Formats: sequence, C-alpha cells, structure tokens
Amino acid sequence: MTNILITGYYGLDNIGDEAILSGIINSLKRYVDDAKFFVITNNPNETRDLHNITPVSQSYKKGPLQFIKSQIMERELIRVYKAMDNCDIFILGGGELLQDLKVHYLPIFLSLVYLAQKKNKKTVIYGIGAGPIETNFGKTLCKRILNDADLVTVRDSKSKIALENCGVSNVIQTADPAFAIDIPNKNMINENLIKNNLFGSEKVIGITSHNLLYNDDIYRKSGGSKIDLSPRREILATTFDNIIEKYNRRLMFLPTVESDINGYLKIIEFMSNADKTIPIEHNSDFRYFLSLLSISDILIGMRLHSMIIATMLGIPFVPISYSGKVKSFLDLIGLNDLYVDVEDISRQNFSEELSDNFSKVCGNRQHYSKLLLNCSAKSRKKTFENAKLVSDLIGWVNSR
Repeated sequence: MTNILITGYYGLDNIGDEAILSGIINSLKRYVDDAKFFVITNNPNETRDLHNITPVSQSYKKGPLQFIKSQIMERELIRVYKAMDNCDIFILGGGELLQDLKVHYLPIFLSLVYLAQKKNKKTVIYGIGAGPIETNFGKTLCKRILNDADLVTVRDSKSKIALENCGVSNVIQTADPAFAIDIPNKNMINENLIKNNLFGSEKVIGITSHNLLYNDDIYRKSGGSKIDLSPRREILATTFDNIIEKYNRRLMFLPTVESDINGYLKIIEFMSNADKTIPIEHNSDFRYFLSLLSISDILIGMRLHSMIIATMLGIPFVPISYSGKVKSFLDLIGLNDLYVDVEDISRQNFSEELSDNFSKVCGNRQHYSKLLLNCSAKSRKKTFENAKLVSDLIGWVNSR
C-alpha cells in the first residue's frame, strides 16, 4: 500500500478547489495501485464525505494568528506531523497556492513541504498555479524549498515563468488537475436539477462572478480598504438586463464559494428583470455545480473553474477576467480574443464589448463548443501526466 498525503486549499467550500482535489485523486488512482489517500483539510467531515479519503485537520482561513494558535492549542501540527510520518509521498497541489498576495498562504504551504523534506519524504508540487510572487521573502522560500522537491509541475505557462523567476529549476508544465474529474451520470444530474426546479429542456444563461469584482492586486495596493462596488455591479446588471431582453433567457447565478451569493443578490437588486434570474444556493460539491451548469446554453464567467468545467461540458463561455490565471487559461485554449478585464468595467464601452462577445459566441455556439471539447480532451490527457510522473516516483520509493 502507498500512503499519499495531499495538502492544498481544501475544506473551504470552494468548488474549484474541490474539483482539483477530485481530479488529483482520480488521476493517481489510475496510475498508482493500492493507494490510500490522506488530505490535510480545513473541514475534515466534509472532505471525507466528498472524496472518500482520510482527513487530517488543519485550519487555514482565520488568518496567521489563528493558524498559529490552532497548531499549538488544538494540536493540529501534531496530527499533521504524525500523518507525514506515515506517508510515502507528500503532495502540494493544485490551485493557485504559491502567491504572496495573501501573505500567510505561501509560507504556510511551503513550511509543510519543508517539513516533509526534513522527514526524508518524497515531495511533489502537483499541477499548481503560481504567481504573482513579488516579495524577496516569497521568492527566496520558493527557490530554497522547491529546488529540493522531487517533482514540480504547474498548470500553465504563467506559473512556470513565475517559479522560474524565483530561481526554481526543472519546472514541468502540465494542465489543471480539475480536467481529470469524472462527469456525473445523468441520474445524478437530473436529481440535482429537480432539487432546484430546473429541467434539462430549459436552456438558461449561467453566471459566475467574483463577489469582490476586483482583483487581489488592487485589494493589496489599497491596503485592504473597502471599495464601493455599486457602480461595477450596476454596470453588470444593465448588461445582464440587455441580454435577457435580447435573447429571452433566464439567468442562473451559480456560486462557486458561499460569499458569491451576497454579490449576486446585490447585482440582482439593480436589475429591472430580476424576476428572470435564478440565484442558486451554494453547495460545495462540484458535481452539484456541474449538474446545474450543464443546462446552460452559454456561461458568462469570472471564476476560473467554472470556465474549466464549462470547457469539459462543451458549454461556450464569455469570460470576464479578474486575475492573471483567467487570462492565462484563455491564452491556453485560444480564446484570448474574448478577453475583457473587470478592472476596465468603468470604461465607457465595457458593457458594449461584453455584449458583443456574447453575441459572437451565441451566434457561433457549435464552433465554440467543438473547440472547447477538443481543448478539454487535450488538457485531460495532459493532466494525467502529473499522475504518471508521480507513479514513476512512487515506483522508485517502493523499490527502496
């Protein structure tokens, strides 16, 4: 039996990260015989139920001081330490884990990699997103710890460049682990649709947006100060109203994290066609999200993994970028001509440009659907390379 310990941004009600974890586990099961999975998570019960693994509790979300307190007072570090003792290989992945916009994340995750290395465990950085890494502290940590890792793979060229700029060598570009998820069967999809009084015969327009409606660069440079988001939400509301009236479709607002719901409701408040919107309750199971997204004719999306799941389903999407990872994904699949940045939302022709992109995609739906399915097949094949590389490493471990 091979004991695999995985850490990342898990158990935090983020559909994208849960899809990533499922993809990692699916991939490794394909290549590693008799594997047993342990996952460091913020929500042990939820992670156990979603992924059928053995959870290891560790708190992330309450900030660095609460994190330190939980490690000492709640003995979380001891549990992680014991899990490392029992593992054959330690994996950090995937998601945008290595960036210093949120200062405490990078040292927290890399400290776990370092601890595993000190225990002489094989360490793998698995299909992650990286960057921006702008502080000297962050760059130094990445260089010193990742150059001692046994395998480093990233999901896109932006991440590869970000790590190489820190001095990390032997970085391999693969694809996002979420491309390895299994699509739910029709019975599960129909069950989730019925729960929301939705039916496969009705085509809707899916919406995913970031609750903050601005990127983390702006947040950090503003010192975390609050910005009035009402003008941005009002512009989106007007654009959505125009689309409803032109295409006679209902809009389904799909949260990928719970905080998205509040943002959606505030957008809907500005809409004159609020009665033609469907705000969906949050559910951290990505299969639930996928089921609802499956009846979308088109997605207007800000959240990266909503676009990745749409790509897997062949559902054309109109992107709004709030982060470099979205732009990098658009470059990867050849849709950079549809790029609009949320930071340009106050620009006079933003709404017109977004509407034009929607018309372009809507008028060529079959073309975009075929393009996305082809991209999905290539990315799925590419992301399994992560697991193949890990299996080669595990073969070396088991031969000792």
